Amino acid sequence: MRTHILQMMGLESDKELPDSYVESETPNPSTDPSNAAHRPIRFIWNKTTKQSLHNALMKKLVISDLKDHRRSATYKHVAASEFTKKLMDAAFEQCFVTLRQKFKTQRDDNVALKAKAREEGKARKARHLSRRRIVGLFLFYFASFLLYRHGLLPL
Repeated sequence: MRTHILQMMGLESDKELPDSYVESETPNPSTDPSNAAHRPIRFIWNKTTKQSLHNALMKKLVISDLKDHRRSATYKHVAASEFTKKLMDAAFEQCFVTLRQKFKTQRDDNVALKAKAREEGKARKARHLSRRRIVGLFLFYFASFLLYRHGLLPL
């Protein structure tokens, strides 16, 4: 889903997301299905799909485009049951929330620092748990070896 959204936005990656679309009196030409293939879609990053009519239209456009291309080589291994409305909506919302957060971290230094600190905390916790598991396994095998060595544990 994320790859398809980025493709429709005309981006290679999410390293540098475009500025937020300005909701104005004139409708975005990319909401017109006949023009959608030629014009990249844009989102209003500070609003959700429920808060913004424009974002809701972009969501419909992305999901309909994805359903139209589900038989293409890109999605040929994806089961047809994965293209239900419920699953597509959930996948889009998850990707959109992630992209909104990435946009915020790219534009706001405070948010970026908080996100970096959160990621460092997660990495520190993962390393700690990994070390605990390794030490626990070592102690288990060492104790088993000692019990076996003293004849208290048959093999």
